[in-house]
Amino acid sequence: MRISTTALTSLLFVGLCSAASQAQTIEDAIEESVSDLAAQTGEDFISEMESSLYEWSELGGSASDYLDASRKVIAEIDRYMEETGAGQADLPAALAAMQMIALNYTDGQTASGLQFSPDAALEVYNTGLVSTLWGPPMSFRGEYKTIMKRIYVERWNRSSLDGLVGEEAPTAYAKMLFDVFDAPTLCEPGEAVFWSCADPTRDRLLSVCGSPTSSRDASWVQYRVGKPGDLELSYPEGKLPNFASEEAMMAGEGKFSREVWRYGGSTLNFTNGAYEYAIEDETFTDNAIVTARRGDDIVFELSCKTTHPFMDTISGHLWGSTDDDQLHLVSGAREDVDQTACEADEDIVWSCLDTRDSSINSLCAVPVSDEPGFLYRKLDGTGTVTNSAFTDQPVPASSDLIWLRDEPTFSGIAIGDFAERYHFTTNKDGTGEFTWSKNEGERSYTQSCSVTHDNILAILKHEAAPALTETKSFTYAPQPISYGDLSASPDEFDSLILQLKGLEAAGHFEAGAGMEELDVLGGQAAIPFALEHRDEAFSCSADHGGICAANDDLYAYTAFLIGFRGETGLDWFNSEARDFTKPDDIDLEKISLSFSALSPPGTPVVQDGDSFCQARAYFEDWEAGVDMYQSVAEQLGLEETPDYEWLWSSFYGVVGRYNVRAEPNPSAEIVGKAENEAIHFPAFDEVTQSGGYDWRQVVLPDGSSGYIAASSDDLLKIDDAGQVCARMDAGEIKLTSIAIGGE
Repeated sequence: MRISTTALTSLLFVGLCSAASQAQTIEDAIEESVSDLAAQTGEDFISEMESSLYEWSELGGSASDYLDASRKVIAEIDRYMEETGAGQADLPAALAAMQMIALNYTDGQTASGLQFSPDAALEVYNTGLVSTLWGPPMSFRGEYKTIMKRIYVERWNRSSLDGLVGEEAPTAYAKMLFDVFDAPTLCEPGEAVFWSCADPTRDRLLSVCGSPTSSRDASWVQYRVGKPGDLELSYPEGKLPNFASEEAMMAGEGKFSREVWRYGGSTLNFTNGAYEYAIEDETFTDNAIVTARRGDDIVFELSCKTTHPFMDTISGHLWGSTDDDQLHLVSGAREDVDQTACEADEDIVWSCLDTRDSSINSLCAVPVSDEPGFLYRKLDGTGTVTNSAFTDQPVPASSDLIWLRDEPTFSGIAIGDFAERYHFTTNKDGTGEFTWSKNEGERSYTQSCSVTHDNILAILKHEAAPALTETKSFTYAPQPISYGDLSASPDEFDSLILQLKGLEAAGHFEAGAGMEELDVLGGQAAIPFALEHRDEAFSCSADHGGICAANDDLYAYTAFLIGFRGETGLDWFNSEARDFTKPDDIDLEKISLSFSALSPPGTPVVQDGDSFCQARAYFEDWEAGVDMYQSVAEQLGLEETPDYEWLWSSFYGVVGRYNVRAEPNPSAEIVGKAENEAIHFPAFDEVTQSGGYDWRQVVLPDGSSGYIAASSDDLLKIDDAGQVCARMDAGEIKLTSIAIGGE
């Protein structure tokens, strides 16, 4: 079976399923969809699995209907792996997806011991599930999500992620299933968010925001950089209409334009004075690259994960069409109305303006036993404040009289019981409702209004992020690390890294520029210079299959080019890579190389004779290490905040054995030891110099704090990312392999 016909036949199958013989049950259809697997091998097996994935996404049914078929899928993928020698990380997209789905249905495991977990399932989703087996790239993310969401709804009997105070916060996996995009942005309440991502190295956000309407007389687009309330850049500075006339979009140099890619993404371009900006947003894996150029020079470049992938909804703002139902609006309060019914010493939780009579309904908070206590007040048009029945006795947040709703389309809080209850709700578009009900709704009153203040979630969930430099009180299970025998990085390797990164930063590996003669290379061009450092036996591997694939005798040569590819130019799914038959077939002017995967100069290496690899520290028990992170995140309340990324990067592997002292001083009391294990550094970049040593603060597993004077070469990132290996050949460095995303 080939994908060129599979896609069509699977759709026909779904359309005719209801008209088929009533004798065939859903379970029969499911088992039939995998009946040919045992007879298939190689690409035919992959194609058959792609067809099954399509069918399962449309068939429906309960988990019991999929039990036998799922067991067969697991067994057949195990067979495929044994026959092909493929590792878990090398499975083609459809196989990785079906394997995880089958494990979810059966609660079983593979021959290698792999079991279903939300984190593993999310990791499969984040690869983009891209297949190029028989043609242009296509993604199975939609089919995968449909099936996984169906299982989640059946297993947990929940069709949304709204919950009450005290319930477990939704995981990142669950948020993915229900399209919950709650990461922070720079877009303001009531605005449309088209795109956003975080720049963790600079502790800031980048967002593209716009008006909540795409009508020609009111629509605008704005690019923002910075932190909420503290913007470094807003461009244009004002919220200018996109259409200066019927013929022109965004007059002048600030014109926004969008190039839609043929396969899976688009680029948003605009010019700010002498700087040309481009946001390349790839939709398969939600990866993005932001660049700013001044002439031919790249002055800024960032690769990041898109948190709000709605660039496809910007079309109306740029091209004049109107389809505002597709916009993703930021919920929250209007900032142009300050008046509330709350008193001066009370926190404003929620407030809403009734535009009919200018009355204001407010939910206010006062401290009650170290937690918020809520009460309701109303300010009428004459300035008179009316108190609710709860005024004299504010209701604590932990009380059974408090009910929280937090859904993708609205959030709200209710105060009261079945006898009398007040509801305060904020909708996605910034509007809201105030509702009063009595005797379980026997008598009720609802009034729509314009929300002016909305701090419900911030107050109830305590979402303020912890200061990264503050030592937090928590404990964690000590985790030993594995790293190999370390040695200093060869000077020749460091020199090559500096040279390659310098060439890349200067744009000399850009497609077309890579063949220009350079004085710094003695007249040689950048790409041939890089290729000179490729070992003849160069190999490339990845844990989301296909990125290094080259199905011909030039595997090592093409793998080198693709392994160090840029995000533009030759992509791994490009048919050009599969058509190489000899070096002359490769047009180097079309190839962009990227050496960003190389570690900084001076990084220790694991050496074996003349060969070595950049050092990485791994948990000896990776699953236990991940459990440790999760435990710490729960203790610090980081599960729903961007600081989870900070937590991950705050643990370092300490190589060797070091004393931990009470103060940053070599004569201070020894309070613990760190030896070949992961240790938490609450502020790794803060160094205190004392006694001839560089001291960093650490938090030990028991929660106690101290200082360590470990050499920076003995502190390794805990990372499952890839590494680059090389060897010395007559004093010259030859790159031998690259592992992307894992070893």
